[in-house]
Amino acid sequence: MIDEMDLLRNLRDTEPVRPHAFEEARAVLRAALAVEGAPETRTASRRRARWGMRRTMGFGAAGLVAAAAAAALVLPSASTPAQLPATAAPAAGNHILAELAAAITPLQAKAPGDATLEIRNESPTSDELSDGHGIGLFTDDGTYYWGNDKSALRRAVVRKDGGDDMFKRDIAAALYAVKGDIDTARARMAVSNLARGTDPTSGERAEIEKLKGLAKARGEKYVPPKPLTAEQQKDVTDNHIWTNAIDALLAAPENPQVRAGVLRIMATMPKVKVTKTVTAGKPTLTLMDSWSTTGGKTEEKLVINAGTGQPVALTSSVPDMPSSTYYYHNSRVTLADVEAGRF
Repeated sequence: MIDEMDLLRNLRDTEPVRPHAFEEARAVLRAALAVEGAPETRTASRRRARWGMRRTMGFGAAGLVAAAAAAALVLPSASTPAQLPATAAPAAGNHILAELAAAITPLQAKAPGDATLEIRNESPTSDELSDGHGIGLFTDDGTYYWGNDKSALRRAVVRKDGGDDMFKRDIAAALYAVKGDIDTARARMAVSNLARGTDPTSGERAEIEKLKGLAKARGEKYVPPKPLTAEQQKDVTDNHIWTNAIDALLAAPENPQVRAGVLRIMATMPKVKVTKTVTAGKPTLTLMDSWSTTGGKTEEKLVINAGTGQPVALTSSVPDMPSSTYYYHNSRVTLADVEAGRF
């Protein structure tokens, strides 16, 4: 039987492991086990080629692979015209997010330092390190570093042991969205997790071959998963956009232009529900994306500051598992100070 570590080992074949990987791998594993062998699919819900099977639930093991393959787009090389997906925005967007994006747009990035330090824990008010969550560093040039504690983070920075360019494409798509064509911005964000020239279907084809081998070893006939419907494919694409946009926001929370672009894109997603809330005594907005799986309803909630759009918290709820909420505490630092241990 596979476990979350098997899932993560597969993910490392494509890109460095991102924050939240262990929690998400466990969630995907539980969801996959819950629906394995289900005779029919209910929704295409989630995906992400970056994570392979990460958020594509409700299919059974074979369907998990098929969903990612169906959503996969071959990104162009630098010399090839972009082949962007059909991701047209709805005629009317969410006015709350659109208005906040418009209010933020005139602001320019003037934050000190050249990197953002992220502490993620279960407290909305304390920025103390929490066991198991570590500490992350997003540099302005797109490199991401992570460590179990400050000493481990410093070592990673000194050794240059980071994920190069991991978030550059997410951020670039958000920046384009500020004043660019919104349909083009959505299309770019949908595939921003993939490097140019990447064929994400190659890994999925390999997984299908593994499934065929497993079926043969059990003396069973391999049954290919059902193709996704047009509505399921649209759901998968929208969830590519949702998760890549969140990555952009988490990677550059102090850049108002990135926040404005993310909000403008999020405003085009009809299934994203927005509620006015209060978190730790401050006005916030809670954005929720949800989808159905065989085991029940799965949802994710992103909480942002109602005035600035900065990320506050992220909650994930998966059937048969307790929900998890993580709060984000960000501060600006310099890479030189982190290397010297002054943070």
